[in-house]
Amino acid sequence: MKKILIIEDEEPVRTGIKDLLELKNFKVFTAEGGAEGLKSAKENLPDLIICDIKMPGIDGYEVLKRINKEEILSSIPFIFLTAKTEMSEMRYGMNLGADDYITKPFMATDLYKAVEVRLNKSERVKKKGSPSKVTVDDAESKKNIGEHLFITEGNKPQFVKIHDIECITAFNEYTNVYLNNSKKLIIRKSLKEWESALPDSMFIRIHRSTIINFEHVDRVEKFYDRSYLVFLKNIKQPFIISQRYLSKLKKNLFF
Repeated sequence: MKKILIIEDEEPVRTGIKDLLELKNFKVFTAEGGAEGLKSAKENLPDLIICDIKMPGIDGYEVLKRINKEEILSSIPFIFLTAKTEMSEMRYGMNLGADDYITKPFMATDLYKAVEVRLNKSERVKKKGSPSKVTVDDAESKKNIGEHLFITEGNKPQFVKIHDIECITAFNEYTNVYLNNSKKLIIRKSLKEWESALPDSMFIRIHRSTIINFEHVDRVEKFYDRSYLVFLKNIKQPFIISQRYLSKLKKNLFF
């Protein structure tokens, strides 16, 4: 039976998470503050720690810093529980060595998925005999973080692999972000903002309302006169390439 420690100062939240995890047959320990949580971690050596950030006294950031200094605790997967969605807050926590975030309010499925992913990854690391967890200060972690974008759909923040983005189309004040797993995200972000965030070595605008990922292009076909259609690997509907962007696309796709 896997052991999980919850460090959360709000009793309803703490109890709710405990009840949800116990339904999945986890052995759950709880602490209502940072000091109590550190003590419980040393005594119970949990397989996973879920910790709120905003707490009186010792906050979540300080808890993680102290966890990382304890050799016996430093390899335990650590998930932050927070109501904050600012990129700076997320990046700071990742730099400290956090493995994931769960943003309040959340659905039970979000909690279960985060816990499952972190426990499974921890098991794989143990089987490989790897050392304790790495942080984004390590070269490989920097590489992995750099391959992701932090985006917010509604009030749900998440990291998305840049490579997984097939194309982005604009409508009104929003954009549709199509991923290669057939999932579509609706984000309040302009194409101009996307262009500044995405690497131009991988993405190109082909129309005033469309950006595509070179790596997901299946084929380009002549349409009429000097116009072309571009087909992406996982999207049935082709996209028209406007004359304004045609020369740049030809240069990058060699057609």
